[in-house]
Amino acid sequence: MKKIFGLVVTYKRGKVLKDCLEALLNKSSYNLNHLFIIVNCNDTLTLELIEAFQLKYPGKITYEIFDNVGPAGGFHYGLKEFLASDSDFVWLMDDDIIPEPDCLRQLLKLTSEKEKYIFPRVINPHGEQVFGFGWWGVLLAKEVIEKVGLPLKDFFYWGEDTEYLQNRMIREYGVIPLRSNKAVVSHLHKRNEERPDWYYYYTIRNTVHYRRSIFPLNFKGILILNKLFAGLVFRILRKENNKLKKIRLFILGLNHGMRGKLGKINRLH
Repeated sequence: MKKIFGLVVTYKRGKVLKDCLEALLNKSSYNLNHLFIIVNCNDTLTLELIEAFQLKYPGKITYEIFDNVGPAGGFHYGLKEFLASDSDFVWLMDDDIIPEPDCLRQLLKLTSEKEKYIFPRVINPHGEQVFGFGWWGVLLAKEVIEKVGLPLKDFFYWGEDTEYLQNRMIREYGVIPLRSNKAVVSHLHKRNEERPDWYYYYTIRNTVHYRRSIFPLNFKGILILNKLFAGLVFRILRKENNKLKKIRLFILGLNHGMRGKLGKINRLH
């Protein structure tokens, strides 16, 4: 029986995390060997919730608190913990991912000597299927992590999942993913109309760095960047408050992306 290491990264969303943990621990038809939770903020509601599950499942759940290292840092440090474990596979997800009861079992059915990167079908709150690469219940064999390394923690927020699960896994190392249509997760994420100021900084910075330094900046890459720039500027001017501040952070992100200056900018938080 394969040993599975569950990894969840959470930030100030105790109510959503509760649904995620119940799906993983109370409802799953295949038992996790261990569940490790990265807590990206010392939030009382989150810690009380995790400790309640620890009492119900003694010895199965551990967690580590960070001063907000973002999803990039969260999955970096979480996968580092997985590599030190005796588990065979890691099951990765954000705290707003709710797997169906048979999801993990269906993912494991497709694993083999060749298939070591399996991801589920992702359904959004509107019942529509979502395509892309994210921390949405992907299952990875330990040898894959040992081969490709850890996510770039200096991305902090935005693009670290695509860089790791798409560019590095597939393009650099040739690890081809396989989707299980019978394994299903719900992605509960709903984006607020108003975006935080820092969203514009990290989105521009990481995308520019990604397109300049990781992918070759060809004609297609330039079109993608121009479309992103136009869309974000339009959004700031038409839909956002604090327009001047967000334009300044947009420009700062562009500057840092061109220079390759990464990491968390503490003053933005």
